[in-house]
Amino acid sequence: MKARALEIPGAFAFEPNAHRDVRGELQEVYREDVFRAATGQSFSLAQANTVVSRLGALRGISVATTSHAKYVTCTSGAVLDALVDLRTGSRTFGTWRLEHLDAERRTALYVPPGVGHATFALSDRSTVTYLLNELHRPEQFLTIDPLDADLAIEWPPEPASIVVGSSLSLAEALDRKLLPAHTG
Repeated sequence: MKARALEIPGAFAFEPNAHRDVRGELQEVYREDVFRAATGQSFSLAQANTVVSRLGALRGISVATTSHAKYVTCTSGAVLDALVDLRTGSRTFGTWRLEHLDAERRTALYVPPGVGHATFALSDRSTVTYLLNELHRPEQFLTIDPLDADLAIEWPPEPASIVVGSSLSLAEALDRKLLPAHTG
């Protein structure tokens, strides 16, 4: 497994090694030693979730107001995953990075606390699995509009469906002082 630092401080992509033989293959989707060497910390698993989306579904941008972190991989189909730095005071605040995740390569992303995360399903029944370092508590999360013009994320044109729930613009979240502060 190889770690690759992303432009957003604290965010990483992890590329698994595939071990193939006549039966098929085994992919290591998480290794504590590689994770610790890349991030300088351990990832404590508290909960695992799976989300299945239809073609064109746009989800997010979800961000925790606590020290919640995620380790995300696509296990079926393909998605574009957007990581957005929503940590006020961060030198990269408001910047985003799109990563292509699919079931073939099984790249995983580490989404550190304060970094938002959204997905756009590139195929029907795209399945994304999230490992969470804390239990999910909806009251500790907010959703920023993934189509917010201030962020200008370069999604594919004309999403077939949008799943955003009740989302705020980046400006609204800033005005209401809802975003987490940068601690690094």
